[in-house]
Amino acid sequence: MPTRTKTSIVQLLERYNQDPRVDKLNLTVGVYTDESGRCPILDSVREAEYFRVKNQASKASFNLAGTIEYQQAVRTILFPTMINRREDSNVQVIQTLGASGALHLVGRLINHYFPTARIWLSSPTWENHPAVLNSHMGGFGYYRYQPANQEQLCMETIFEDLQSARPGDFVLLHACCHNPTGIDPTLSQWEKFADFCAERKLIPLFDFAYQGFAHSLQKDAELFIAFRERLDMFLICSSFSKNMGIYDERTGALTLIFKDTNKLEDWYKTIKILIRSSYSMPPTHGSFIVSHIINDTLRFAHWQQELAGIRNDLQRRRSILFSEMSKFGIIDKVLSYRQQQGMFLCLNLSQQEIDSLRDKQGIYILDSGRMCIASLSIANMPRFCEALMCVI
Repeated sequence: MPTRTKTSIVQLLERYNQDPRVDKLNLTVGVYTDESGRCPILDSVREAEYFRVKNQASKASFNLAGTIEYQQAVRTILFPTMINRREDSNVQVIQTLGASGALHLVGRLINHYFPTARIWLSSPTWENHPAVLNSHMGGFGYYRYQPANQEQLCMETIFEDLQSARPGDFVLLHACCHNPTGIDPTLSQWEKFADFCAERKLIPLFDFAYQGFAHSLQKDAELFIAFRERLDMFLICSSFSKNMGIYDERTGALTLIFKDTNKLEDWYKTIKILIRSSYSMPPTHGSFIVSHIINDTLRFAHWQQELAGIRNDLQRRRSILFSEMSKFGIIDKVLSYRQQQGMFLCLNLSQQEIDSLRDKQGIYILDSGRMCIASLSIANMPRFCEALMCVI
């Protein structure tokens, strides 16, 4: 019997838009919305945009890897404890078209420097990871990403699967708010991860799309200290789409951390060639917003307050949803873990149950069971739980 092809987010969006039901729910896309279903524009972002419109003197900027101001802003939030120039010389930031653009560049870089290396992905992972990284020729490996219990990630199965990784292979890690499960390693588990990669000569590749959604900007970046101490090189693909709400501006970064500064310079030159031969120059509007906010103490503090509001709202929604699931007596049937962060959770549903949610209830989640809690209003939670009861 042929294997069913997974339905993509884009296909589900098309089905959702064509669905005539007024009570339909779209829980597929990773977008933060408020109770009214609107993706809000932060006040700090509006202020930066107003300043830019009022003061911009030219629309002809030629910064192939991003402006110095933008690169400094990215360094500030990735490495808040970095205080001396020697540390800074081991870090190179490149502006990209969101974190997806950074991942795509990484795929091409691996193909250039490590053509036989495999990239190891968590199972499950973000559905688009294989596609955006597919320009490399070494193929993929997979490591099981599952809870040991309701509160903690199982590291044993991860390390067991990564025993098959060869020196020089890359391991893609979600720095926080794992997509799709929402379960993250603790700081001590991250240190074990760094030790394991150093011993096995594996190269960590971080997808850092949700900085500030787990704890705070600073705490969510703490894990990088252990990797800087133990590894000769690692890469970070980060984005401001979520934490600044500037999805449409496609503002991200690829950050290289190398102990060998000559190798770092070589990679940087190659990246600029790859950028020039593809999209040529990055857009400037989003990068101005980022640098304008982060590089100013007062604006930076304002943004962090707004980000804390989003983070607290996500935690509140998750708590209320779990409470509703408990009232309906379904929480143990659909969830195997509770300690989660970020925008997503994965439901233990069969494909038949997921299809039934869409077809009979008008509720759209991914084939993996991933749903976006940031798109589910508190008002709709009882209806959502009632629909889950109907399909299970």
